[in-house]
Amino acid sequence: MADTGALKTLFEVIRDEKRTHANTAERVGNALLAILPYLGDYIRKDQPDSTAYLLTLLAGAVIGEGSQIRLNPDGSIVCGRIKVNGSAIFDEVVFNHQNVLEGDTYFTDRAIIDTVEWLDSNVARLRLRKMFEADEFTFHVGDIVKWSKNDLLTKGDFNTGYGRVESVNGQTMTVTLYSGEDCPGGTNYPPFSAARMARHGHVSDPSRQYSFYVSATNGAFMFLQGVDKPILEDTQAGSNLSAWIGLPPDCYLTRDLISRGVINPHQPYVYSRGIITEDLIKVDYLGNPQYQSRDCGTWVARRQYVHGYDSLARGYYTDHVWWMGCLWKAAVATPTVGLEPRLNNPDWVCVIGVHNVNIDIASSEGDWFQAGSSFTTVLEASVFHAEQEWTQAQIGMANIRWERIWDKGNGDAAWNLQHGAGRDGLHLTVNSAVDIPGEWVVGSKVAFKCIVTMPDGESYNSSYSIII
Repeated sequence: MADTGALKTLFEVIRDEKRTHANTAERVGNALLAILPYLGDYIRKDQPDSTAYLLTLLAGAVIGEGSQIRLNPDGSIVCGRIKVNGSAIFDEVVFNHQNVLEGDTYFTDRAIIDTVEWLDSNVARLRLRKMFEADEFTFHVGDIVKWSKNDLLTKGDFNTGYGRVESVNGQTMTVTLYSGEDCPGGTNYPPFSAARMARHGHVSDPSRQYSFYVSATNGAFMFLQGVDKPILEDTQAGSNLSAWIGLPPDCYLTRDLISRGVINPHQPYVYSRGIITEDLIKVDYLGNPQYQSRDCGTWVARRQYVHGYDSLARGYYTDHVWWMGCLWKAAVATPTVGLEPRLNNPDWVCVIGVHNVNIDIASSEGDWFQAGSSFTTVLEASVFHAEQEWTQAQIGMANIRWERIWDKGNGDAAWNLQHGAGRDGLHLTVNSAVDIPGEWVVGSKVAFKCIVTMPDGESYNSSYSIII
């Protein structure tokens, strides 16, 4: 580069020259010649040019007609499209509108095939492409890998192939291709350059026989387990599809449920072995909450019952209580505390009434026996509250007892003590040698009755089973 200081001095001498015959023309010419190398150090504006030195644009730059690309002094770049032939590394990615992922997105071991070298007809050595300098590959021997590529430049065909990893050495791995009959669709496509590859499973290691992916084609989050071959298991005995969130995938389980109208194939569902949750709120298709019936036992005057959202239980409930032999259901959001359920109380609705409680007894061998004969029969009590039959488990053994009534009135108290609450339940075995008084003769009458105490504390007697 020319010395601008010396050039300035040269011009000043010419300007300030006062001598006669000082040959100014020669000195002006020399000065002009000195400018030429200096002008060559700048980028031209009137023709294509380049520089081997760093170009610093302090105020940024605008590139292209219509300002398609802007390089701003704050470090930002504004452009219409970015195409990266290699890899792009971002410290932070912000999507202003939406992020669209096409096809299936796997969350597992991954790589891009760079080159393919065939060692045999079904054995290939794959060189994997590093996405950045420190990129490492985590495939293991025995992994089942799956490669695929969507050829958008021609027909848009989506080809998928499967292989078993035989060896891994840095960026190079050797795989054996599965036969077509062992692959979905009956065809196994060979690996090729630029194909994306992911771990599908493992031939023997359960800890590597799973994968999680988002399927844009199925419209669901999918989780696979126990994958030890390319074709997934899908039978009544079991399936590799252990969980999904979204539209029901086409599998044995969903086909059966859809055919019976249990689920809608066009509505999203959640399927998994179990769900651990703190709050579980059910709503209908319009978003209205569905109330769960909650049996609160005997009505308590100081308790606040609800028909709506319970902030402590974190759910929508309709409380049921027992009172005066009836089962009542809360009819308003917060029934008045201390105001007991009754027929003229609009806060409560009677579900089952007291007068509908019946206890019937049936004897397995009939109700009549000859005096002095030996016999064994089983008395079975059936408890009905309105049209609902109560089971022994619902009532509780501790709330069921039996009594014996003998027309002579001798020995009943001792027998009753032995058959109190919690011993026999709704089934009583009567043996003539043990449960019938010894003085039982022609014309004697012995009866047995079952006494049941309901949840509100009220007790009810059965009809008698009479033995003569």
